[in-house]
Amino acid sequence: MGPAKPAPLLSDVVRSISVDVAYTTFRESTMAVLLELVPAIRPGFAYPGGASKSECHFLDFVISGQSLWEQPRKPDMVSVLCSEYTAKAHDESVRAINRLLLIEKANLPDDRRSLFIWSECGDSGCGAITGHIVRDGGAIVWGDFGHQNNYEDHIALGPCEGLGPFMIDAKCYESLFVEALGKLAAP
Repeated sequence: MGPAKPAPLLSDVVRSISVDVAYTTFRESTMAVLLELVPAIRPGFAYPGGASKSECHFLDFVISGQSLWEQPRKPDMVSVLCSEYTAKAHDESVRAINRLLLIEKANLPDDRRSLFIWSECGDSGCGAITGHIVRDGGAIVWGDFGHQNNYEDHIALGPCEGLGPFMIDAKCYESLFVEALGKLAAP
């Protein structure tokens, strides 16, 4: 028989109920959106004094015609589907896609998954736009977006305010990401 499980904290129960109610309301009032992976470039340039930013080629998440990269106004980030990172660490790109497909565990606490990462290093320690991705029957839902890093518990919701949630047909979603690695060939 094993030790008894501790009773859940009231704050966890309240949060669970409010998330379930909010999600049910969302589910009843939302239609599926179209997700596309569109090639994008974060331009590189040189600063006076010798510092520079590298040009990065990546696949932007475009939802019903709107670039998700442009929404949070974090221009120094690129999606986790970045050609330069694929060329250096193909295995990490495969893991990123598997996280988006819910095959691998999330890369941040509280089941949060990176969507956009710092363009120069790809390290979530420098900051990432993250969200929750869940399967709901025949749909994949992206929501609860925020800006966070891998060394603090705080998630800044301000940069992503008003973004999502998005419901995407699961079959289309899965096909899109299975094809994604082929699109990531370095330019």
